[in-house]
Amino acid sequence: MENLKVLIVDDEYLIRNLLKKRINWEEYGMTIVGEASNAHQALDMVDELVPDIIFTDICMPFIDGIEFSRMVIEKYPEIKIVIVTGYDEFEFARKSVKLGIADFILKPIRVSELINVINRLKKKIYEERDRNKEFEKLKQEFKQSLPFLREKFLNRLILQPLPEQEISDKCTYYNIPLADGKGNYQVAVIEIMLPKEEQTEEQSILLTMECRKKVETFFHDTENAIFTDGKNRIVIITNDDSKNFPDSCELLKTNLINSYKCFVCIGIGSKHKKLSDIYLGYKEACHALNYKVIVGKNQVVCYEDVIELGKQRYYPNEDLLEKLHFYICAGSAEHARDVLNKILSRPFSNISQLRLAAMDIIMQCQYAAIEQRADEDNTINKETLAAILLSDNLPDLKKNLEEFVINLSNSINHKNNVKAGNLVAQVKDYIEKNLSDPNLGLASTASAFYVSPGHLGRLMKKETGQTFVEYLTNIRLKKAEMLLKTTELKGYQIGEMVGISDPHYFSILFKKNLGKSINEYRNGNKL
Repeated sequence: MENLKVLIVDDEYLIRNLLKKRINWEEYGMTIVGEASNAHQALDMVDELVPDIIFTDICMPFIDGIEFSRMVIEKYPEIKIVIVTGYDEFEFARKSVKLGIADFILKPIRVSELINVINRLKKKIYEERDRNKEFEKLKQEFKQSLPFLREKFLNRLILQPLPEQEISDKCTYYNIPLADGKGNYQVAVIEIMLPKEEQTEEQSILLTMECRKKVETFFHDTENAIFTDGKNRIVIITNDDSKNFPDSCELLKTNLINSYKCFVCIGIGSKHKKLSDIYLGYKEACHALNYKVIVGKNQVVCYEDVIELGKQRYYPNEDLLEKLHFYICAGSAEHARDVLNKILSRPFSNISQLRLAAMDIIMQCQYAAIEQRADEDNTINKETLAAILLSDNLPDLKKNLEEFVINLSNSINHKNNVKAGNLVAQVKDYIEKNLSDPNLGLASTASAFYVSPGHLGRLMKKETGQTFVEYLTNIRLKKAEMLLKTTELKGYQIGEMVGISDPHYFSILFKKNLGKSINEYRNGNKL
């Protein structure tokens, strides 16, 4: 450890020399780096040497020790200053401690007192340095976590109403350019999809990450917050009124489609004046996005285009819609009918809102039918759709919807009962045989067995206690463990053999699940 640097300041040569010779400074981990006969000279030396400790007399010509100490502490608060004083000046020296002076020594200087002082200061300096190191470490860790905290706050902002002042403060803190109040706030939600035969969970996440970079580049010259929500969708919040936001989203959509050969759907909420209403804009954007089932893929849908506003805005009950979807997929007609009645029991201000609710229900039915690969006879057709949407009163609407929901649920239930059998056992065998395929996933496996991904996922969870991805990952890692123990294959070769072609991702996944790197595991588990 490097010695602490000591500077001696006293107008008396004998005192300076006494301090230098009184003890062996090197023994105590200190080095005398300089001495000065007055404060003017000492101030220059402080700037040049930046000592850790300064011993200074009180009574010196031109600038006394107290004033000198004040000047040093103002500029270098970390330097420890020890006042050397005579007995008559003791009270004066004691008062000087209030300035931040570390300690004082009485003349004549005793060895024991000097040693006690320097030991105290040495301990204090090292403790402060340790604290500063820890503080810097914490600062660095906090700096690294800022992107995560920023993302977390933005997700809070879109999911719940927050106080205006809190939003403004957090935006300033996280450097989010939304709190200047220049324009109205508008939210867009972007859903990126690959063709069904190409899409796995991993590919979906990676594609969204790539598209997000593209979106950030596209809007680099405007003030926006761009992030990912909990459903792996890209969210844009803008308060830039200088450009037509829907037109910009149209251009962005084309850009993304051309760049990544994917399907892009964008929902845009209406404009809001207050920061605290951003969550409403997000709800509206999600609601608009849901209409991709009606308008088709690769569309930009504005909230104003899909809803006729009544006296009050209509917002779907997402919890009830999710329950409806679940019970239809489960083939539980009775429960699905009960949830349907709850959805339609709310008051509606006009017929448009009534029909809008019907469309939300129809979309959940369509999602369920697609997931469960329901027979064409049980999917929505033009006649059924017309019968529902042309209903001009709640009883007729309920009747038509109820009939459709019950028929679809019963059809799915029958299909599930017929095909469930030993499906999971077959899937397990299929996974073992196709483990090296990097494209092996829930969607591709479900397609191979002619069942919906949702249905297969639920069966796997029920039978194995794990999600499909968790089960597949465990199987892959178990085989990787075996290969590491029994072969000399390199890590990337083993990764390819278990269906994980990206060496970096394989290394991260292995260490996350096994608690050791690939090399550490191999070295500790060789047979």
